[in-house]
Amino acid sequence: MKRLNDTYTIMEEIGAGGGGVVYKAYHERLDVYVVVKQIRDSVKGILESRAEADILKNLKHAYLPRVYDFLEIDGGIYTVIDYIPGKSLDKLLKEQGKFPPEQVYRWAVQLAEVLDYLHRQDPPVIHSDIKPANIMLTPQGDICLIDFNISLAFDSSLKTSTGISGGYSPPEQYRNMVMYQSFSGVRDTQGASETVVLAEQKKETAPEGIRDIIGRGVDERSDIYSLGATLYHLLTGVKPDRDFEKIVPIDQYHLALSEGFAAILNKMMQLRPENRYQNGGELLEAFRHIYELDTEYKTYRAKRRGMKLTAAALLASGALLLLSGTAVRCHEQNTAYVRNVEEAAQAIETGNFAQAEACLKEAEKIFPRRVEAYGKKALCLYQKGEYEECVHYAARLLQNPPYLVKNESDGLAVADLYYIAGRAFMELGDYSNAVLNLEKAISMDQGSSVYYRDYAISQAKGGNTDAAEASLREAVKLGLGEDSIYMVQGEIAFSRGQFQEAREYLEQALLTGEEELRRRAVLLYDEIYREMGTDYLEEEIAFLEQEESRAGGSASARNLTERLADAYARKAEADAGARQEYYGKALEKFLALYEDGYATRQMMENIAIVYQALGAYEQAEEILLAMAEKYPDSYVSYKRLAYLEAERQQEKENADRDYHKMKEYYDQAKKLCEEQDSDQEMQMLDNLIQDLRDGNWL
Repeated sequence: MKRLNDTYTIMEEIGAGGGGVVYKAYHERLDVYVVVKQIRDSVKGILESRAEADILKNLKHAYLPRVYDFLEIDGGIYTVIDYIPGKSLDKLLKEQGKFPPEQVYRWAVQLAEVLDYLHRQDPPVIHSDIKPANIMLTPQGDICLIDFNISLAFDSSLKTSTGISGGYSPPEQYRNMVMYQSFSGVRDTQGASETVVLAEQKKETAPEGIRDIIGRGVDERSDIYSLGATLYHLLTGVKPDRDFEKIVPIDQYHLALSEGFAAILNKMMQLRPENRYQNGGELLEAFRHIYELDTEYKTYRAKRRGMKLTAAALLASGALLLLSGTAVRCHEQNTAYVRNVEEAAQAIETGNFAQAEACLKEAEKIFPRRVEAYGKKALCLYQKGEYEECVHYAARLLQNPPYLVKNESDGLAVADLYYIAGRAFMELGDYSNAVLNLEKAISMDQGSSVYYRDYAISQAKGGNTDAAEASLREAVKLGLGEDSIYMVQGEIAFSRGQFQEAREYLEQALLTGEEELRRRAVLLYDEIYREMGTDYLEEEIAFLEQEESRAGGSASARNLTERLADAYARKAEADAGARQEYYGKALEKFLALYEDGYATRQMMENIAIVYQALGAYEQAEEILLAMAEKYPDSYVSYKRLAYLEAERQQEKENADRDYHKMKEYYDQAKKLCEEQDSDQEMQMLDNLIQDLRDGNWL
C-alpha cells in the first residue's frame, strides 16, 4: 500500500472526476480514516500559495469536512480531508427517485448555513461544484458538503472555473459558446462523471437570454444557482436540463411545495446572477423567513395614487360607517380610535415615540380587529431605528393577522405594512427581503410612486440595475418627484461603480426638502466616501460633521451621529498618531446615542470595543455586563468579555496572569452560541482557549 508523507496510508480508490482521483486512506497519527484527493496535472496551477491553501485548512463548520492537509510530493498535489460516512445524495436519488419537501427543506437550510459561512470568509470561499454527488448524508441525517473545486477558494479575480457539472453549473461558469453547446448538446450518460476540466477555447456569442452571462466567471451567486439546481433535482427526481431554455419550472411538477419554497428556488435558479440571492447569507435569511413569501393577499388591487392612509381618510371611513346601525352604536369608540391613531401619527412625526406607543396601545384596546393601529406601530418601530424588531413585528402580523381586512382602505393599510417592512429590510441591508416585501406592497397598491421608488432602490442595492431602471420608469409615470428620481439614479450609478456620476445625482437629491429622503442621500454619499478609501476619510468626516450639525436634534441625526462615530473609529485605526483623539471622539458620539436611549445591542458592543481600544477595561466590562443583562440570550456579550479578559491578562507579567475568568466567559458564550450562526471570532476564541490549555494556563 502506498504511503504519503509517512502519515497517510492509501487503502483504496473510491472515485474519480475532472479534478482528480479520490482515495480512502488511513491517518496513522490520528487513527482515523481520511479521504485523499490527488489533483490532476491539468489543474495543479490552481494552488497559488501555501498561505492560500491554509484558508481551507482553517474552515470549521458542522456541515463541512475538516481539511487536514495539502501535500506537494514528487510533483504531485494532494488534499486530505475527513472521511464522511454515509451515502452521497446522487446515490440516494438513484435509490429513491426523489425526496419529500420537508426533508429537502431541512437539507436546504443546512446547505444555506454552509454557504453563508463560506461566503463570509476573507476572501470568500466559492465551492463551485455543488451537486448531489458532492453532498453526503450522514448516519445522523445531516448533510456534509464535500469536494471543493480548490481554485475557486483562491482565485481572487474569480475569473475562471475548474469544471462544469452539466445541469448544475450556472451560465457564467461556461467559458464560451463552444463549451456551452458541447454540454447542452451532449446526452446525459448514467453513471458517467459529470465534471469536466476546462480548456481555453475561442470566445463566441451565447444564445439570446444568456449572451452576456456566459464567460463572466463564478462568484458567490454561482453557488446559489448550483444549490438551487440540486434542490430542484432532489424535489422532482429530474435533473435540470443542460439546455437552460428547456428547464421546466418547479411549479409545473405539481409538488406539495409551499409557495415560499417555490419562490426561493425560482430566485436561486435565475439565469442572471444579479437576480439571484447574492450570497449564502441572503439565501439563509430567505429560508428563515420562508413563511413571509406565501402570498396571503392576492386579490387586493387598489386605485390609490401616491397617497398613504391619513387620519382624514380614517375619519371619512368612520363617517361612512355611521350610516349603519352598528356604526351608530360605536360612534364614540370610532372617534376615540381615530383620535388615538392620529395623535400617534403626529407623535411619530415629532419623535415622541413613548406617546405614540401609548396612543396605539389605547387604540388597539378599542378596536383590536382594525388594522390601522398595527401599521402605525410598525412605523413607530421603524422611525425609532429598531429595524429588526420592525420586521419581526410585521412578519408576525402578516403571518397571523390579528386584524380583519373588510374594505379597500384596510387593504391599503396592509400594503403600507408590507412597505414599512420592506423599508426596514433596506435599513438592515437585506435587499432580497426588501424586494419581496415591496413587491407585495406594489401588488396591493400599484398606484404608489414611493413604493416603486423604494422598490427600484432595493433592486439597485441588490445589483439588479436593469430592473431598477424599469421600476424607476414606473415611478416616474406615477408622478415621482424630481428629488426622488435623482436619489434612485444615484443608487443605480453607485451600484454600477460609477461613483462620480452617483455623487452628481446625489448633490441634486440633497436639495430636497423631504428630511427622510435627504437622510438617505447623505448616507449613500457617505457610502461613496467609504468605497473611495482612507484617502478621503478626512473629507468624509467633514461632510458628516456638517450634515450632523444641519440635522440638529431631528430623528435623522441619530443615523448621522452613528456614521460619524464609525468614521472617527476608522480614522483612529488608520492614523496611529491620532489614535487616542479619534477613539475619544468616537466614544463621545456613541455614548451620546446610548444615553439618548439608543441602547441597541450593536451600540453597546461598539462602546465596549472603543473602551477596550482606549485601554479602559473596567468601563468596557461594565457595558458588556449590562449588555448581557439586557440581552440574556445573546452570546456576543460573553464573547466580547472573553476577549477583553484575554487582553487584560496579556498585559500582566506571566506569573500574575489568570485566565480562569476568561474561560468562564468563554463557556457561557459557547453555551449560548449553539443555536447561533457560525462566527469566525468564536472559532478564533476556540483556538485561543486550546492554546491556553496547551500552554498549561488553564
